[in-house]
Amino acid sequence: MKTISQKQKTDKKGLCSRKILLRTALLILLVLSLLFYRDSLLDILKGIRLVTWKELGAAILLALSGYLLEGMTIFRMTGTIASHGRRTDCVFIAFVCEFYRLTTLGNGSGIAEIHYLTKEKIEPGKATTLTMIQYVMKRCAVMLLGVSGFLVLSQKESTRGLCRQYLPFMGAGCLITVLVIAFILCLALSPKLAWAALWLLGRLRDKIPSKTEFFRKWEEQIILLSRSGKDILLQKKKMAGVICLQTGKLILFYCIPACFLSGKTALTTGECIALMAAAFMLAGVIPAPSGAVSLEFVFLLFFAPFADYRTVLPGILLFRFATWVCPAAAGGIWLAGRRVFRHNG
Repeated sequence: MKTISQKQKTDKKGLCSRKILLRTALLILLVLSLLFYRDSLLDILKGIRLVTWKELGAAILLALSGYLLEGMTIFRMTGTIASHGRRTDCVFIAFVCEFYRLTTLGNGSGIAEIHYLTKEKIEPGKATTLTMIQYVMKRCAVMLLGVSGFLVLSQKESTRGLCRQYLPFMGAGCLITVLVIAFILCLALSPKLAWAALWLLGRLRDKIPSKTEFFRKWEEQIILLSRSGKDILLQKKKMAGVICLQTGKLILFYCIPACFLSGKTALTTGECIALMAAAFMLAGVIPAPSGAVSLEFVFLLFFAPFADYRTVLPGILLFRFATWVCPAAAGGIWLAGRRVFRHNG
């Protein structure tokens, strides 16, 4: 009995030590991320000073509503392979992923989603596949809104010149997006293409031994996608629902700068939303001074012809604050609250 009691005490101490190490590591990551983003955060906070409380409240409400739709997207995605997930847990995942996106400098959101999906009793392989397909659905929604917005603006006399100027970039953006989507869909739906991709990666791994680990990770992703991706993608109604949810989320996000700039530029609210959709799509295509500020660069490039620079700048800073800082803060608070509640319970 004494031996069992001592073993239990040892296990409890080990568990407490792991929890302390995990919390310490998370705190260190948070501090490092804040140091890394300090310039961006300072710029955002300075820009927020030019925003009224009403505009700030509306932006936060739109952003949080968007992340509720993101949670519903995760709920719908998990419904393709399981039926025991809870909406609240999926919304939690949506917010906590944004917290990890901030603390890992933009690289940990997908890993966090896979981790928390496994806690919902979804196998790691299937969780990885769900995350990849969710990314594809998001890219479809981004392209749908971006192209639609660009086409609408190209018919307007006030924005036709701008559309003609950046038409080649729009074409490049569409081409890149279509290729990425088509590549992932083909790997999921075609076993032959998946086998060919694995064969090619195997040859590359043999020729470039220094990148062996990199190629193996890609091989694992392709195998997982090929095994269960087809079953998920063929549930057409659920996939259409996911695209609709992602489209709704993006529209809510695009409304943030549009509502702020409404009446302050020569553009209507609808035109601002359409221009924001095009800018969001092209942010990863048009050359920018830094990948971290590509959206800000494209936003200012697109909106500057219609208003003074000082008028336009707070719009994108408000967008960043509402869609980046707020959900990350909400996710961090929610995560901390859950852990404290479970510890006390």
